[in-house]
Amino acid sequence: MPPHLAKPSDRSCLAVVHTNGVHFCDIWFCSCVGSEESHVQLMMTGMFPATITEPRTAFTFHVLDDFIRDNVECGTTTMNYYSKLRRVTSNAFPHLVPVGHSNLAFLQE
Repeated sequence: MPPHLAKPSDRSCLAVVHTNGVHFCDIWFCSCVGSEESHVQLMMTGMFPATITEPRTAFTFHVLDDFIRDNVECGTTTMNYYSKLRRVTSNAFPHLVPVGHSNLAFLQE
C-alpha cells in the first residue's frame, strides 16, 4: 500500500476531505483559556467537522459547495461524489483510499 494512503492511528490526525482528495493532517487545537471548542475552531478555518465532539474528519466548505453544485446540476449522489474524490486522491488505487478511521465511513462519523 502506498504510504500516503495508510490509515493513521494517531488521535491528533484529522482526515480532511477537499476537492483535490482526502488528506490526513496532524492538527492541534488551541487549548488556551477562553479558546473556542475544537469544532468551532475548525469552522473558523473553513472546515465543517463530521462530529462536534473530538472531530477526526472535516470537510472543507469548498468541497461541500462543490458537492451541492454537482448534486443539483448533475444529480450526483453522495456515494458517487465520494467515489470521485477517492479517484482524485489515488487514480491508480482508488479502492485503497481509506473510507474512515476505525472502519467508520466519513459520512457516518
